[in-house]
Amino acid sequence: EKKLAEAKKYHFAEVEIIFDKIINNKIGKDKLNGNVIKLIKRYKNILIKGKPHLLLKVNEKYTNLNLTSVQKENVKYFFRKTAYPNHFQNNHGKIFLNKLNIDTCIYCNRNYTLDFETLNNARAQLDHWFPKDKFPILALSFYNLIPSCQSCNHLKSEGDLIVKEILNNENATNLEIQKWWEIDALKNLNHPYLKCTDFKFTWFFNGTLNKTKVEFRVKENSNCETTLKFNKTKEIYNPHSDKELKDLLDLRYKYSDNYIDILINKTFKGNMSKEEIYRMVFGIETNEEEYHKRPFSKFKHDIIEELKNIK
Repeated sequence: EKKLAEAKKYHFAEVEIIFDKIINNKIGKDKLNGNVIKLIKRYKNILIKGKPHLLLKVNEKYTNLNLTSVQKENVKYFFRKTAYPNHFQNNHGKIFLNKLNIDTCIYCNRNYTLDFETLNNARAQLDHWFPKDKFPILALSFYNLIPSCQSCNHLKSEGDLIVKEILNNENATNLEIQKWWEIDALKNLNHPYLKCTDFKFTWFFNGTLNKTKVEFRVKENSNCETTLKFNKTKEIYNPHSDKELKDLLDLRYKYSDNYIDILINKTFKGNMSKEEIYRMVFGIETNEEEYHKRPFSKFKHDIIEELKNIK
């Protein structure tokens, strides 16, 4: 919460201006039904800064307006094509991301999302955790704007294929998928800003180390397990198993039994802190709150800590 404070302050101020323009019919008047505007006026503060469970309650009130299909499409069009891209993303997206100051993808911690001053669109993308096609009035909400890399944003998309996998029903209808998001998403997934990291990376390998793959230590049927499946974390990390993972395993199994321990506790001890040693030797952060600063930090830290305990 402290880390997000500056970004929240900026977001709240700028999005309030956008919503005030909607309420005062300066934008959206040709697309938004009068009852939609009344709802936005009444629940403006929640739509701007409400946490996910409150956003769902406002969205429920929106769905209960009984809009015609044309009116619903107009709402979608306005928020997807005008309010979010033109009034927020184009004007405030880059500043908002810089104030968030999250340097790697919040979903995978695999790719940097750093800003390049000379390149357009070279920072993170903003993923809508509640898909904006299904929850258009949440398109500007703080807790629905998640900094992610292009790969994760594209992989998640509107979430339909992943939800079908969770439901174990490849023929799930749009209505069934919508209901899952409305009723089950927060019950089964850890929201990125409110997440817990109650899992550990581990591995499998054969005796010769020529075949490795990423695994997890996670409580079965937990929100964390479902979130890992939803984010396709194993699928994202396994392509790196013959590189990032194998390098760490080689340190342990091809050198002396306590090589990693020697590096950390003897070779550099006294000259640098543990955090500085890990940063220099392995290129990662060891403090969970700092994982976002360098790619693969949680992954490598989990693997290294486990390797250190092998006798």
